[in-house]
This record gives sequence, structure tokens and C-alpha cells, in this order.
Amino acid sequence: MRKLLLVLTVTALSQAASAENLVVTPSDSGKTFTLAIGQCLDVRLLSNAGSTGYQWYLAPGLSDMLSLTARTETTPGNAMPGTPVTLDYILCAAKPGQAAVTFANYRVWEKNVKPAQTLAFTVKVKP
Repeated sequence: MRKLLLVLTVTALSQAASAENLVVTPSDSGKTFTLAIGQCLDVRLLSNAGSTGYQWYLAPGLSDMLSLTARTETTPGNAMPGTPVTLDYILCAAKPGQAAVTFANYRVWEKNVKPAQTLAFTVKVKP
């Protein structure tokens, strides 16, 4: 069991660090990305959860044609408290199809309030 967990962790980390991943940022909202099975997207978002409370969240209902293989947070070196962090969500193509993907930037405690920012894009996975 430990070997399987280690293999899955190493696989996720190697996908997170892969230079071949297509990087998606909020400026890519509305775009369509075409992937081959096994290819990954690195959805890179800046979060101010430590100072303003705003955090990016992946909307529920991610299609099973995509797999969330990793979510990492990177803080700049020598960062002051409240410094924004970079969130990387690694989404990998698992099977052919087309799906909408949405992320929302909001404060989790605020109910019935529109997100401060959204990122929505389409992913097509080739057979």
C-alpha cells in the first residue's frame, strides 16, 4: 500500500512540475484547450487568502474525462505574512470528450455573493 501511495505521489509531483503542461491563467477565460489523453493543464492562479480572504476554488462537477492530479501552493521566498501565493491545479486528460471547467475566487464565509473573479474555459480531449 505504501509503495502504491508513493508511486501516485511521485506521478502527481512529476505532472505538477512538467514543462509540457499547458499553463492556464485568468487571462485565458473563455478559451478552448485541446489535449491528448495523458496531457495536463496547469491552472495557475494568484490567491490572497492570507490577507483578503479571497481564495480560488474549482467548481463542483469536474467531468470524469479530466482528473485533478495535484493542487500546490507556492509562496515567494522571504514572503511577508499575507503575501499572495500561487495556486497550481493540475488537470490531466483521462478520456475523450469535451467539458467546461470553472474556477471561482471568493471568500468562503460570504454566502449569496458573486465571486470577485471567475475563470471558465473548455477542454476537448482527443481520442
